[in-house]
Amino acid sequence: MNDNEYERHVSDALAAKARAEIGDTRMPPPLPTHSVHTSHRAHPPRSLLARFAPLAAAAAVIAIVGGLFVFRDNIRNVRTAGEPVTPATSHASSAGAPSPTAATTTAPAAAPVHVRLKFSDGSQFGVGIPVIAYFSRKISDGKAFADATQATVDGQPAQGAWFFETSAAEKGYPLEAHYRLKDYWPAHAKISVALPVQGLSAGKGLAFDNSLTLDFTTGAANIATVDDSTHTLSLMTDGKPAGTFPVSLGATKTPTANGTKVIMEKGASICMSGPGYSECGVKWTQRLTYGGEYLHAAPWNVGNLGRADSSNGCTNLSTADAKTLYDQLTIGDVVLFPNANGPKMTLGAGYGDWNVPWTQWLTGGTVPTR
Repeated sequence: MNDNEYERHVSDALAAKARAEIGDTRMPPPLPTHSVHTSHRAHPPRSLLARFAPLAAAAAVIAIVGGLFVFRDNIRNVRTAGEPVTPATSHASSAGAPSPTAATTTAPAAAPVHVRLKFSDGSQFGVGIPVIAYFSRKISDGKAFADATQATVDGQPAQGAWFFETSAAEKGYPLEAHYRLKDYWPAHAKISVALPVQGLSAGKGLAFDNSLTLDFTTGAANIATVDDSTHTLSLMTDGKPAGTFPVSLGATKTPTANGTKVIMEKGASICMSGPGYSECGVKWTQRLTYGGEYLHAAPWNVGNLGRADSSNGCTNLSTADAKTLYDQLTIGDVVLFPNANGPKMTLGAGYGDWNVPWTQWLTGGTVPTR
């Protein structure tokens, strides 16, 4: 290949490269065909370099600009390497599945359990009275309720416990609970019970919807003992004898329950009825059981007072003695029947709280409290 051919080939190659890099369809001016020195064939002659200097400069500029873009992109990658990347959204991802979304779950609202107290503030009771609460639903867990209960006696903390049982005493309240101490309340004391239970759990899916308080006082410690062997009622008030009264208890077919009872309500004159009898105007009555046991006047049975059991289960007294006891005793006072001829007194038969041993009481009854 002679010099002219070599120069032409070099010229064509450089021109093609320049067009490719600068995207220009213009052709550079044709090179002259004069001869060049052949001793430096590996290097284009000066005249050739001079002619292609503008094209080389343009190619250099393109290369520098292209390098700047690459450098810029590399800088961006460095800056965003530690930052979260938000992918572009599309209707179809590479996996073919929609992008995940955060699930929002709302716990179902707990069913409300309303609590009512049987007694109101300011009342005075005997030392055997329990605090009685009724519940609008049958709860399954009484621990939170029990733990929240605060009781004081004359301002000092008192340690009591709740015992639950099914109930028919209040319509719409299928469950009741009684609160008491291990022993009777102190006499002549001020009792305060607070139940800050609103919002607390009453078991799975249940929560109490109210809080309550109760303030009451106790009177004298009246403890009456009915001895069926002597057919007498003996009363102790604040530890001192306060009278002995002849009585007649239930006949064999209608026996009197034995155990510890508490006066539940009082009535100066009421109607009584049962198998084979119906009597109104029964005076000076003090109820001991839901089933109908009372202390009351029984002028029709005075012949058996103090000597024989012939009642329908009640404790019969003379009218005068019944009136004396009616005036001395109050709701919450304790009446003991240690040897009556009937079945054992139970909690559900009345305020039979004191017939349940303390160790059993602490279990909570039908609802666990621990």
